Amino acid sequence: MKFTFLTSALLSSILILTGCVSTPNLNHQTQIPKEIKANLSSDKAIIAYFSRSADTSYSNEDADIDSSYSALPVPNGYYRVLLGRNAQGHFLVQDFYLSTHTPQSSPAWVLEPYQLFSFSGSDVDGPVTLYLENGKIVAKFINKNSVAIESEEFYPNGQIGAKYVLVDGNKAKNQLWYASGKKAAEYIIDSDNTIISSQQWLEDGTPSNDFEKIIENVYALLDPEF
Repeated sequence: MKFTFLTSALLSSILILTGCVSTPNLNHQTQIPKEIKANLSSDKAIIAYFSRSADTSYSNEDADIDSSYSALPVPNGYYRVLLGRNAQGHFLVQDFYLSTHTPQSSPAWVLEPYQLFSFSGSDVDGPVTLYLENGKIVAKFINKNSVAIESEEFYPNGQIGAKYVLVDGNKAKNQLWYASGKKAAEYIIDSDNTIISSQQWLEDGTPSNDFEKIIENVYALLDPEF
C-alpha cells in the first residue's frame, strides 16, 4: 500500500487479530472442476494487483477504484492477499512485492469492500508497517476511521526521518531528522496543512529560516515511492 504522509501537501506491526475468522482454503473446501482449475493462474487468495504508478489496464469512471489497480499482474508491481475477516465483517489483507513475494506491508484491516481495491494507506485501519523489498522497514503508521493518528518514516539506514502525531484533534506535530540523526525541523500544522509554528536547523545545528528547502532536502532522501 502507498504510504501518504499527511504533511506531504507541504511539498506538493503487528495487528491484534482477536476475533479474526480465517478464510477457508478453497482447494481443501471446494472441489474445483478440472476444466475450470486449468484456467487458474493462481490458487492463492489474491484479490488485487497494483502497479507502482497509475495504471490504465482498468478503466471505469463509475467505480471508486484506485488508478494503480490492475486486474492482471503488473511487472515490478504488487499483489494483495485476503487473509480473513472478523466478526464485524472487516477484511484482513496483506500486500506483497510481485517480483520477490516478500511482504510490502504487515497485515492490515480494510473496513469497506471498495477499499480492497485501493492501494492508498489512508484506506486501511489500525497499525501498519511498510517494508522495502529487502525487508527493511520504511514506514509505520496508525489510522483510525481513515484519519492518520501517528506515523513514522525511515531512511534506508534505519534512522527515523519523519514523525507525525495528531494532537488536539485537528492539529499535528511534525518532527524531521537528517539521515545522520541530527534534528532538521519541528513544526505544527492545522487541519488545512497551514503551518502554525516551526523551527528548523541546518545539519550542523545552526538555526535556519529556509523551511521549505530543509523540508525538501529531507523528503528527497526518504524513499520517494512511499
